[in-house]
Amino acid sequence: MDDKQIIRILKALAEPNRFRMVQEIAAAGQLTCGEVGAHFSLSQPTVSHHLKILVDAGLLDARRDGQHAVLTVNRAVLDEAVALLPTRIPASAPSSAT
Repeated sequence: MDDKQIIRILKALAEPNRFRMVQEIAAAGQLTCGEVGAHFSLSQPTVSHHLKILVDAGLLDARRDGQHAVLTVNRAVLDEAVALLPTRIPASAPSSAT
């Protein structure tokens, strides 16, 4: 995973509604787009917009089940981004106070 992908993931999660959407889907295991929308007081187009950003960032997987899109959290991508973040931001060397 490169820095561009990590930044895309962080930007997607930085928006509070999107962060909550990932939390809701993770807690349920899977949700349809309509079920996600039922958890928010947002219009359907706004929910769809947020979900598209999360799917495009790789945080959510979407599969078709008839007329519904079923969403699941892509734990592999999320876990990889979390694990890589500390390696991309090096700790500063301790200063020697004398």
